[in-house]
Amino acid sequence: MIEFLQGELVIKGTNYVVLRVGGIGYRLYVSALTIDALPRLKEEVTLFAHLHVREDEYSMFGFLNLEERELFGDLLSVSGIGPKLAIAVLSKYHVAELKRIILVGDAAALVNITGVGKKTAERIILELKDKIGKQELQVPLDTSDRAGFANVRGQAVNALLALGYSLTEAQKAVPLIESTDSNITVEELIRAALKTMAKY
Repeated sequence: MIEFLQGELVIKGTNYVVLRVGGIGYRLYVSALTIDALPRLKEEVTLFAHLHVREDEYSMFGFLNLEERELFGDLLSVSGIGPKLAIAVLSKYHVAELKRIILVGDAAALVNITGVGKKTAERIILELKDKIGKQELQVPLDTSDRAGFANVRGQAVNALLALGYSLTEAQKAVPLIESTDSNITVEELIRAALKTMAKY
C-alpha cells in the first residue's frame, strides 16, 4: 500500500496532478480545493495517497493531509458514493465545513454539489453523522478527573446528535460538569439537556 508520494509537481490538470517521483510520473486525482492549495509547478510536494482498485482500472487519489483522506474514505463507505463523487464533495467544501454540514444535517448544502441529489445527500448525513460525531467528540483516555468529565459530557452530546439535534444545540444544552458532580451519569446529562431544550 502506498501511504504518500513526495516529488516534483510537473502537471496540474483540472482534476488531477502528476508528481515526478524517482523518474516516474504518478497521476493522482485530487479535489479542486487541493489543486488551489498546491504550489507552483516544479516545486516539491507531498500528497497522501489512496489507491482505488476496480476490475478494469487502477486509480490513485491524492490528499494534502490525513484528515482529508480519512473523510474521503468515510464518503466511499456511503452506499452509492464512488471515488469521483467523493472528490466532487471534497472539491466543494473543506474538511471542517463538510463535517459541520453533516453533523447539523444540512442536506441543502450537499445538494448544491454536482452529482449529489436529495436522496444521496440524506444518505451521506444518515450514514456518516454518528461516525463523524464520535470522531469529533472522542477524548483521549487519561486518569484525570477533567478527562473523565469531558468523556461523560461528550457521550451525552453524541447521544443528542444521534437523536437528530444539531451540534450547536447539543453543546449548548448539555450542562458543563463541575468537580462536585463527579458521580453524574450520561443519562442524567441527557435528561437535563432535553429539559433545557424543551424550554426553547
